[in-house]
Amino acid sequence: MASLLRKFRIKYSDVIEVTGISNRPSKDRIDQYLALPLDEGIDESNLDKKTLRHIRLGELLHEHSSDARLIVITISVPQRTVPPRQYLSWLEIMSTNLPPILLMRGNQTSVLTFYS
Repeated sequence: MASLLRKFRIKYSDVIEVTGISNRPSKDRIDQYLALPLDEGIDESNLDKKTLRHIRLGELLHEHSSDARLIVITISVPQRTVPPRQYLSWLEIMSTNLPPILLMRGNQTSVLTFYS
């Protein structure tokens, strides 16, 4: 990863692999999510895996990137089965109280192309 960043002339101080994305988010962060204007009838007992993952991602961003100048994240394309309010709530819980965030549309594939 470091050599790839160097090829793109991207300055970095450390490359840290973040683990723990599959851990359950804290009760406080879940409560913050539930305080957002969601559809009625949503509580902690009926949050799906994707929602819990987005809440946990927000926690990890706060832990590891709160001092960054810019955070770049690829986000999944909204699926038709996900209500717009829920999708926007995911974005909100991931980006609240953080430095500027660049949200890039992703398709589940990371691609960087370098021509020498």
